[in-house]
Formats: sequence, structure tokens, C-alpha cells
Amino acid sequence: MAENGKISISRQRWKLLAQVITRQPDYLSDPENNSVSVRRFNNFGLLEVRVHEDGISKDSNSVWLEYSSKDFADISCVIRQLQGNVTLDTLLGFNNTGNVCVWPSEEVMAYYCLKHREDFRSKVVCEVGGGMTCLAGVFTAVCTEAAEVVLTDGNEESVNNLTYTVARNQQSVGSTKCSARLLRWGPDLNMPELESKFDSILCADCLFFDEGREHLVNMLSLMLKPGGQALMFAPTRGNTFHEFTKLALKTFELEVKKNYDDIVWNLHQKFLSQGNDVYVENLHYPVMLVLTKPMP
Repeated sequence: MAENGKISISRQRWKLLAQVITRQPDYLSDPENNSVSVRRFNNFGLLEVRVHEDGISKDSNSVWLEYSSKDFADISCVIRQLQGNVTLDTLLGFNNTGNVCVWPSEEVMAYYCLKHREDFRSKVVCEVGGGMTCLAGVFTAVCTEAAEVVLTDGNEESVNNLTYTVARNQQSVGSTKCSARLLRWGPDLNMPELESKFDSILCADCLFFDEGREHLVNMLSLMLKPGGQALMFAPTRGNTFHEFTKLALKTFELEVKKNYDDIVWNLHQKFLSQGNDVYVENLHYPVMLVLTKPMP
């Protein structure tokens, strides 16, 4: 991408965040935000959400939401969602665009984990860049009998919110050890406690920032055990998905899956057939990328 193109996209992202901060009601419909936000299309309808029976927190700044799926009637989790204004202090220090809302890629990844929960049994799992909810990671902790699930984000406010969610779901996770921590990928990786720790890493829609892709590849390589896998879901977003796969090929065995679930694929085809600009494949359909760390 040309330098002026990068500047233009950065300005649009900051404009989107500024509109959220000031609660401008038209920020979701601003056509300039369509290239940096998927909120014209909200979700695939794979999960059901309702306010939990004792949903309003005592601090009045958050609400507890219960997530479930009609396809898995016996499984649900409770997520703490912040209410009120998103402040500038919350956003400074680390990119926080993923915390404005739950993106469709996170929804699809959570649904995939529900359907493939046997794959995580007795495994050590981490979700990276999971924002305020780490929805897929929480579902994995609740329903898969994983040995351990670590929920992470690079924003301190997100991690603080995740600690509440971990505590609230403690009874549901059973013997699975579940925790939340701050985790940022960058040029100075120093995480000896996480080296070769994880069997599986989950990641949704974290590939579109040019400056972060190589650092993300390096972090995944550091954290995965030999033979471990990163399951990544992200729309192609122009050339951003392809640029990440080129970098990942230098380190990992790689598989790209476009049709990885019949229900998701059929919904994708249905939305495409409607022939409007609400659903755009390049922006909204999560492609699945499986990275496997080679054995020594």
C-alpha cells in the first residue's frame, strides 16, 4: 500500500474511534468508515445474546450478557460488557479498535470452538487480541475441558474487564484453569514464561495493521509448542490477509480454509445472494487460517 494510503486509513480509524468517544449517533453509518469497520454487517446470527438475569452490575458501568447458541442448548457463558462512554484514556497506549464491539470474526471463531470442542480437551489454549470479551476463549474454557485457557489483550482496560468475566464464569469452567493477562506483540518480545507453552492459540481479526504482522508471527512461534496450532479467523480486507500468510509461511506450515463449516458457509452464500452493500465478502467473511509450528 502506498504511504498516502496508509495515512488515509489511519485517519479513518482515528475518526471512527473519535466518533465512538463522543457518542456521535451516525458513526456506524458514515460511509468513510466502511473500509475500516464491519459494523454495516453486525453478525452471522450464530449466537444468541440476552441480558443475564442479574445483568446490571453494582457499579452501573457494565452489564452482564449471556451468550449461547441454539445448536448447543446446554452451553452458555456470561460476558461483562462495559457501558457508558469510551474515554480517550481507555484508547491511548495500545490500539483498541477491536474493543468498540464484538466483530463477526470473533463470533464465528467462538462458534467454531463450540463445534470442535473435543479438539481442545486437555490442551493449553490462549486467545490473543481478544478485546473486551475474548468470547471464543471464554467458550473454550467453559465447554471443552481444556487444561488451561489464558485470555489476553494488549489493552489494560480490556484485561481488567476480562478478569471480571473469568471470575464470573469460574463455576462453569470446572477443572479448567482460566486466567486473563496483558499481552502485546512487538519488536522486544520478552515472555519466557509463555515460551512453548500453548497447544492452541486463537486469534480473530488481528491481521489488518501493517506494522504488527511480523511481530504477531514471531509471537505465535514463540508461544506455541512444537506441533501446536494457531487457529486464526479474519476477512481478507484487501491484501492484508495475503500479506500475513506470506510472512507466516517463513515459519509455519500453513493451511487456508474458506469453507470450514457448512452452516457458516451457507449463511455466507445467503448474504452474498441478497446483492446489497451491507454484506461485503472482503470485509465481513472470516477466512480460516491454520498455522502449525513444525516439529524440531
